[in-house]
Amino acid sequence: MRNKSLDAVKAIAACLVVCIHVSFPGQAGQLVKVLARCAVPFFFMVSGYFCYYQNCNASKRILSKILHIMKLFAVSVVFYFIWECFMKAWNGERVWTWIKGLVSTEHLKEFFVYNSTSPVRAHLWFLPALIYCYLLALLLEKWRMRKAAYCMAPVLLAILLWRAEFCVFFDIFYHTMEYRNFLFTGMSFFLTGQMIREYQDKIVCKRQEQWGLKAGMIFGVALSMMEYAFRGAGEIYTGNCVAVICLFLWLILYGREINFPSVLVETGRKYAFLIYLLHPAMSDLLKKCAEGLGVSNCQIYFWLRPVLVYMLTVVTVSGISAASAYAKQNILQNDHV
Repeated sequence: MRNKSLDAVKAIAACLVVCIHVSFPGQAGQLVKVLARCAVPFFFMVSGYFCYYQNCNASKRILSKILHIMKLFAVSVVFYFIWECFMKAWNGERVWTWIKGLVSTEHLKEFFVYNSTSPVRAHLWFLPALIYCYLLALLLEKWRMRKAAYCMAPVLLAILLWRAEFCVFFDIFYHTMEYRNFLFTGMSFFLTGQMIREYQDKIVCKRQEQWGLKAGMIFGVALSMMEYAFRGAGEIYTGNCVAVICLFLWLILYGREINFPSVLVETGRKYAFLIYLLHPAMSDLLKKCAEGLGVSNCQIYFWLRPVLVYMLTVVTVSGISAASAYAKQNILQNDHV
C-alpha cells in the first residue's frame, strides 16, 4: 500500500525548494530558507528508501533508475541550455561567450567531481548527484556491501556538517560544492533512507516513540533557528538533519494514519520532481512579466512571488502532463484503428 503521506510531503518539499531559490523578502524570507534546507536531504532519503530491493533483480532495477535519471538530466540540460541562450539574448548579453565558458576545463572538473551545474543552472546538481548515488548503490549491491555501507552514513553526515558548519570555528573554509555533492549531502541521506526501509519493520511503534519523533522535529526546527541566529545563512544546519530524519521516520511509521488533502498527495506523486526542475524557468518568466507590468519593485509582488512561482510551475507541469497523456491516448487509438 502506497504511503500517501510521503507524496504529500514531497509536494511541500518541492514548495520549500522554490522558497530557497525565490525567497520571501527580509528576515522572514531568511527564516523560511532555514526551514527549507530540509527539502533536498528529504528528496535524497526518499530516493534511497525506494532504492532498497531484496530480490535478485535489484541490480537491474537500480540500473533502470540510473537510465531514467540520465535521460531526465539530458533533457533538463538541453532545455536550460536553450532557455539560457534565449534569456541572455533577451537581456542583451553575449551568448557565445557564455557557451564557450561552459566547456572550460574548470567547469568540467567541477561537474564530474562535485556535480556542479552552476554554469547552466545550479539547481540541476541534484540529478547528477542522484545518478552517482544510484551508481554507488549498484556497486554496493553487486559487492553485497550495502549493510556495511550503512556504517558510513553517520560518517558522511559528520563530514558534511563539519564542512558546511563547524569548520568556520577553526578558520577553515570549504566551497559549497565541496560538501553539497553526491558523496556528503547525497549518500549520507540516501543510505539513511535505505537503512530506514530495511529496518522499518523491526522498529517498535509505540505512542511514546511517536511523541519522541515529534519532539525531535520541533527540536530540530528550534536548533536550526538558533544556528541561524548565531552563524547566519548556510546551506544546511545540524537542526535540519535532526528534523528531516525524525520527520521521515514519523512518515514511514505513522504516515498511513494521516489524511493529507488529495490535491497535495497527487501534486507530490505526479509533479514534485518536475516542480523541482522547472521552477527556475517559471521564475524567470514571472520576473519578465512583472517588469512588463511595472510591478517588479512592488512589495506585494515580492511577498507573492514564491507562491506565484510555485502555482505557475504546478499549472505548467500539470498542463504538460495532461497534454502528454492526451497525445498518447490518441496515438493508441490510431494504432488500434
